[in-house]
Amino acid sequence: MASWKKVIVSGSKAELNEVTASGGIITAGDLVVSGGDITLGTTSIFSGGNTTSLNNIDAIDSTTEATIESALDTLSNVTTVGALDAGSITSGFGNIDNGTSTLNTGNATLDNVTNNSAVADSHFTGSFTGSFVGDGTGLTGTGLDIDGLSALGGTGLHQTQDHFVFSDNGTEKKITFSNLEDAIFGNVSSDVTIAAGGAATIANDAVDNNKLANIARGSIKVGGGSNAPTDLDAKGDGKILVGDGTDVASVAVSGDISLANDGAVTIASNAVEGSMLNSNVAGTGLDYGSNELSVDVSDFMTNGSNNRVLTATGTDGQNAEANLTFDGSTLVVNGNLEVAGTQTTVNSTNLLIEDRFILLNSGSTASGDGGFLVGSGSAYSASAFVFDDSEDRWGVQIDTQLGSTAATSIPEAYSSLLVLNAHTGSSTYTKNGNMRINDDGDIFIYVE
Repeated sequence: MASWKKVIVSGSKAELNEVTASGGIITAGDLVVSGGDITLGTTSIFSGGNTTSLNNIDAIDSTTEATIESALDTLSNVTTVGALDAGSITSGFGNIDNGTSTLNTGNATLDNVTNNSAVADSHFTGSFTGSFVGDGTGLTGTGLDIDGLSALGGTGLHQTQDHFVFSDNGTEKKITFSNLEDAIFGNVSSDVTIAAGGAATIANDAVDNNKLANIARGSIKVGGGSNAPTDLDAKGDGKILVGDGTDVASVAVSGDISLANDGAVTIASNAVEGSMLNSNVAGTGLDYGSNELSVDVSDFMTNGSNNRVLTATGTDGQNAEANLTFDGSTLVVNGNLEVAGTQTTVNSTNLLIEDRFILLNSGSTASGDGGFLVGSGSAYSASAFVFDDSEDRWGVQIDTQLGSTAATSIPEAYSSLLVLNAHTGSSTYTKNGNMRINDDGDIFIYVE
């Protein structure tokens, strides 16, 4: 039955016969069940007296966990447990007696190890860090055999971290690879010297023509790929050296001019353009500006003024109209603009209208559909916001777009209106989907 149907929202009070929810039901207060069970999937919670039975519970809260842990702390005579793979054994635990079983601690730090058995029966294997206490008597296999060492790999010697054994006049000392390099570099002299660290310096005036042999006549040295020097043939007849941002090349002059090998420059025919002209080339009837020559119409124009639109006054004259001005971007009509045709097309980015209200369909002798079209498809078709005269409702037509010459519309959806309480009984507004809100804040939707 057509009527206003109440919408249940937050804050509303509703009495419902049955509620089915695919998601969760959340309450800020208590959930009271006067009788029966609360069943969640295959897990049931039964409450009776002070006892609760839990079945198929995958997790417990922190309070329950603490209670169970407290009970376990007081258990006695625990003789068998499973694998203990977490936690720690702290000071005061007492002795650990594993009998003849293996004690595998992985990586362990031992402050002191006391061997109470015969040395011959105890063995330490693997790698050790720290130090041994004693004079090392009885340690074997510590001799250095250089032939048994592995070869140096990687990128070579480190400047400061790699060391050599060095006899300083009978006293053994260690030196770094950098110390050895600096001693060698110090003996280099003549045109090249090498500072400590390896920086080589060529002496001033050391590079002369004798050291620049095999340069072909007419060639010059230029930088090549990867900054490698190369020879460039620069003796081409009538060519010049030109850089392209990366390299330098010997090229012939081309374009509007040509260059002879004696330096003579020739301008090609038809190469002079307006930008090459001086303003003094203009005379009576001609103006020069923006690198162009133009006709000076002021010599034969009446009523002259800037930016006016010209109309013909006869075979030999023009008139600058006072009510029509055009500055190159804006046309101003000081008066009425009358369009006698049946269609007006305005191609502008923004349309500004001072009128407060716009009347559409004013030329119709009878009522009919009308609205606004927004181009969103092919040329001269659009999505429409329309008034459906037959239904007395505003709607939209988007999937099937309207053409610019359409006279009617078939809306695909209608707008829902917020109807004021004083008009809820009007047939104009008792339409499917319209809404109203009463003074208590309750929301209603009209359903036919």
